[in-house]
Amino acid sequence: MIPAPKPTAPAHGSGPLQGSEWIVEADASNFERGVLARSLTVPVLLDFWATWCGPCKTLGPELEKRAREGQGRFLLAKIDIDRNPELAQAFRVQAVPTVLAISEGRLVDGFQGALPASEIDAFLDRVAPSGALPSGTDAAVARARELAASGELEQAIGLLRELLRDAPAHNAARLVLAEILIDAKRPQDARLVLDKLEDDPASAEQVKSLRAKLDFAAAAGDRAELEATLRANPADLAARIQLAKALVAAKEYGPGLEHLLDVVRADAGAQRGEAKKTMLEVFAMLGLEDKLANEYRFKLSLELFS
Repeated sequence: MIPAPKPTAPAHGSGPLQGSEWIVEADASNFERGVLARSLTVPVLLDFWATWCGPCKTLGPELEKRAREGQGRFLLAKIDIDRNPELAQAFRVQAVPTVLAISEGRLVDGFQGALPASEIDAFLDRVAPSGALPSGTDAAVARARELAASGELEQAIGLLRELLRDAPAHNAARLVLAEILIDAKRPQDARLVLDKLEDDPASAEQVKSLRAKLDFAAAAGDRAELEATLRANPADLAARIQLAKALVAAKEYGPGLEHLLDVVRADAGAQRGEAKKTMLEVFAMLGLEDKLANEYRFKLSLELFS
């Protein structure tokens, strides 16, 4: 994933948002864990805006007010398109304001433009029914994500393990625990957690994705050495594939897929086959609705069938 540009201006012309854990500034660096992962337990609204956008100054405060009053009815993730063009592109945002709703990792609804208050409330009734407040355990999962996003991985792991002792059937918490264990470079522990989800059909796709992440992490070589090898010999396709795997393991999916696509373009033999196979594994890991995966699915098909 491409790192987000350094922030240069506050949201909606105001200072940094404070006073609510249910409003966050989202960028490429925190989107997967701080936004997308949280949609597993609470609906998330993505508010794409810009400092120069007049209607954004009307809609933004209305959404923020409802997020504060809702106290967990939904999470509002504010995304400045000028500072985060990669996110705007990934979600195909053509104009601002654009609001998209995500639930359980999937895009479920959205609208464009500054709606009147009554239509905002009707939209929220559809995507975040007021009776669907997070339980205490769901709130604990959200807190664990926040700890992990701030680098406090061990504290997050401890909180989730304590939660699962009291609520062993909370599979969303188990999935988050497995992901954090992967980030903490504790693959054996992560595999043990995922093993306990094998009989849960609802978690099957996410378990498959997390196992793929574990496999990429295990196969990743030394990134610095691989980059040096490629600088010395850009035609070393084996090293390019290994670097791609290391990038994917580090969640830099775009650069990793680009390296793999370069191999597909350059080779007609075994390395082309390995690069294609690896790309398909990344697509499966990211899921059918991932914008980046779909972009590279199309690029790969052009190379394979042209």
